[in-house]
Amino acid sequence: MQIRRGLLFWGLFLIPLGAVPLLVRAGVVDAATVARAWRLWPVILIALGLAIVAGRSQLAVIGTAVTAIILGLAAGGALATGSPWFGVLGNCANGRDVTSHEDQTGTFTSHATVRLDLSCGDFQLATKSGSDWALHADYSGPPPILTAAPNALEIESSTSGNGRRQSWNVEVPSGAIGGLEIHAAAGSGTADLAGATLTSVTAGGDAFDLTIDAGSATIGRIEATMNAGRSRITLGSGPVTGNLSVNAGAIDLCVPSGSPLRIHLTDQITFAHNLDDRGLVKSGGTWTRSGSDVGSLVELTVDGAAASFTLDPQGGCR
Repeated sequence: MQIRRGLLFWGLFLIPLGAVPLLVRAGVVDAATVARAWRLWPVILIALGLAIVAGRSQLAVIGTAVTAIILGLAAGGALATGSPWFGVLGNCANGRDVTSHEDQTGTFTSHATVRLDLSCGDFQLATKSGSDWALHADYSGPPPILTAAPNALEIESSTSGNGRRQSWNVEVPSGAIGGLEIHAAAGSGTADLAGATLTSVTAGGDAFDLTIDAGSATIGRIEATMNAGRSRITLGSGPVTGNLSVNAGAIDLCVPSGSPLRIHLTDQITFAHNLDDRGLVKSGGTWTRSGSDVGSLVELTVDGAAASFTLDPQGGCR
């Protein structure tokens, strides 16, 4: 029986990730003891080293299991004791009370770049007809900072917000947006780009759940990096190039069934994918699939650690 090490890693990683906080919350394990265990962080590096050494040997499965359990214990301990790495999540979750509201509008006179920089909360971005843009923001603490020009719109959380949650609803004209940049942490967001033609989309998320729906849009290039988060990306007709990277998280990608695919991916034990199950053919580090729409090639470089990449998941990328 062949064991898929990527799936084995995720199974053994998630068990202690959930078990440690549960045991601490139930009083079975002392939180102070878990916090002191972080002094043994070099063990994580040792585990990773052993996994790399064993990766090409008969001990690969054992190396995968040991690495997954140690990393799961470390992440579970951080989650249970509120380590600084998870601090932003706790502060954001505790700041849900909305006390203020704001509405702003403007007009683009040429193709514009839209940039969202959200440090805590959620956003909904959608396209509309015409040339006007609009923002409705619900927030507590300082308001979002908005900078607008005839060819640019930037919305960002105030640096003095101290983890206060914000909620943004943004509308932009589909015919006047040429580029989109998203930088977000501790929350969730959806970008529905219906009808837009964009030169590029750049997205970065930390502890964030991001959905980009470009199924009825055109994108020349996409760059997405997720850390401890998840991204669901739907692409329309190509051609499209770009890079997708995920650490301690997941990326789901949906593409038109007729689009040819060329995905450059480096296999490693902490990165699971389903490219073989989707019928792609591997040659070296490149996976390919032919398609009926030869002019809409999707070519991406994909990498990750303690993560997964799923092409055309059941149920779609929503």
